[in-house]
Amino acid sequence: MTPLPEPRVFKVTEHVTCLALPVDTLPPYDHTNAYLVASGGVAVLVDPGSRAASSLDALAAALAAVDAATLKAIVLTHTHPDHSDGVPQVLDAYDAPPVYVHPLEANRLPGSWPKVALQDSRRLTVGDVIVEALHTPGHSPGHLTLAVRDDTGSIECLLVGDLVVASGSVWVGLPEGDMAQYLASLASIDALGAPLLGPGHGEAIAAPSPRLRELAEHRLDRERQIVAALRQGPKNIAAITAAVYPGLAAPVVDLAARSVAAHLDKLVAEGAATRQGLNEDDPYALTV
Repeated sequence: MTPLPEPRVFKVTEHVTCLALPVDTLPPYDHTNAYLVASGGVAVLVDPGSRAASSLDALAAALAAVDAATLKAIVLTHTHPDHSDGVPQVLDAYDAPPVYVHPLEANRLPGSWPKVALQDSRRLTVGDVIVEALHTPGHSPGHLTLAVRDDTGSIECLLVGDLVVASGSVWVGLPEGDMAQYLASLASIDALGAPLLGPGHGEAIAAPSPRLRELAEHRLDRERQIVAALRQGPKNIAAITAAVYPGLAAPVVDLAARSVAAHLDKLVAEGAATRQGLNEDDPYALTV
């Protein structure tokens, strides 16, 4: 087994520090970015996904570096393990601050956690900074993007969780992924004109709009490949997956099939395709 890396801590903007923490996540990444938003001696921690003891040390060092005496809250963009597995250690070490999470994700977390519902457009005050929750579903039902606004109300950066990654593509698949919602979320974030994105994995993104549009185009190109496969005749998910992802390694075939299924759900909802039966293995066909 390849050893996990040591944490890296670095400033992203005036009020945002990134803690790149070691986790077991999907390739090519070996870390999840937690973020510390701090102002006026107060901080909130976003997405502590690492269980490694070194991650708590990194958090303590980061809090000291920004002169934050109080960890006010934990905020989760979503509840996948690589974004939430470190929560218990932080709760134990910092007197159980509240854990803010979207209601559609809250039931996936232990009942003993001090959970607080974080709805779309709700704002948390952190010193002179505002952290605004934006519901951006697609990767998961209750996925949030967090807009960090300075004391003038301007967006300093967007913490985008797994809506965006620095390189490669975001996995969107059934049962919890929704391809139409994912594309809509990319467009809604693009419309904000933010100067910087802090992704859940990889380096900060200094040119948000091109990256957001690249991710959308990747998904639309995959949809075109699925449609092309169906133009040759009705096919089930396994056959479409084999056509769209030829020679795919066995360990990731299931992930690819679930992503294909999410694309097919979008096509069916739009009336462009239909499933010829009620079972998962039944074929799909184009309607036009």
